[in-house]
Amino acid sequence: MEEINEWLQDKNKKYEKGLQLYSGSSVMKNRILQNLNRGYSQKNLSTLIYELRQLKNITKAKPVQEKKIPVPVKIITPPVSVQIKAERADLIHRSVQEQVKKIRLGDLPKELRPRYRRMSDIWYQMCELKFVFNDLPPRKEKEALEIILQIEALDHEKSMIWKEIDHWTKYKTLLPLKTAEDFSKLTAQQLYLKKVNLGNYIHKKQKRIENWKEEMIKETRKPERIKIQEQINRTLKSIHEHELNIQKIEDRL
Repeated sequence: MEEINEWLQDKNKKYEKGLQLYSGSSVMKNRILQNLNRGYSQKNLSTLIYELRQLKNITKAKPVQEKKIPVPVKIITPPVSVQIKAERADLIHRSVQEQVKKIRLGDLPKELRPRYRRMSDIWYQMCELKFVFNDLPPRKEKEALEIILQIEALDHEKSMIWKEIDHWTKYKTLLPLKTAEDFSKLTAQQLYLKKVNLGNYIHKKQKRIENWKEEMIKETRKPERIKIQEQINRTLKSIHEHELNIQKIEDRL
């Protein structure tokens, strides 16, 4: 904690040092870390500072309370003309259609159809937020960060839905859409340890899948290939369930 405080107070913050502190912290979120690993930018530095400051609100002694819905930042942007609004609406519509045309709603099972519709909504929201971000006046760092975090959360949700649809397309079986795990009574420290353990499980299972895929390439007997494919399918479902639980944990940290 002392190292993080020193980094936050340093006027000449080194991005690599902050990234190292964040990756080992209890507030680390996979989707944010992936973006931060792409390298330095003013946007990524702002995100890094914001996330590390969250550590000050975490105590090891008391249990985590129910997550409060944050009051949204009021974002005021300069007015745009009717023509620009119409052009943007058309651009968003074409962008959404381009993304979702790869899959037909009627080809999906009933469990995935609401997810498919949700994905369309996410694309609209992300496009609109990007326009709002671009229209922000200078020196609106708080509002900019709020928009960035919203976009990242939506992008993660979209990726999970694509994964569910892609799994159905390949294997004609459903990934779990929710889990029964309840983390409400765990402390912040317990949540962090649980998250680390789940991450380790995922890594080991992914390595196992890679080995099975190599075996399947070499295997010529059809029954054995089917058996290996079933093992891969079961393990992918287990990984997805772990990822859903990690998301639950991150929502509480």
